[in-house]
Amino acid sequence: MVNEKLKILIVDDSDLERELLMEVLRGTGIKNDFLEARTGEEAIEVLGSRYKEIGLILLDWQMPKMSGMEFMTAVVKVPQVAGKPIIMVTASGTEENKKKAATTNPNLAGYIVKPYTPESLVSAIKKYV
Repeated sequence: MVNEKLKILIVDDSDLERELLMEVLRGTGIKNDFLEARTGEEAIEVLGSRYKEIGLILLDWQMPKMSGMEFMTAVVKVPQVAGKPIIMVTASGTEENKKKAATTNPNLAGYIVKPYTPESLVSAIKKYV
């Protein structure tokens, strides 16, 4: 379980989507601080330097350069961060994509399809915050 002292890393190339996620979570009473990354590469840098502070990762699938799937593929191979819960928050909602994500990361903590409701978002993350 993530406590309020641990941060939530939001990885999405859209400034608007990152802001929306933070606004929705704050509006539902989530008190954790947030870290942001626009790309998978940036997320790896943040995770590499601040992994002890991060308790949950909210990850978009479709991003330039390094996709969310490529990010997960890299992360699950690193023992220090492999156990961090990752929830995909993506417009890629096909059953095939959900299966790909679960195969890439057997410990995937959740899969939320955009557009989401605040309730579905909180429901997916509540055991981690």
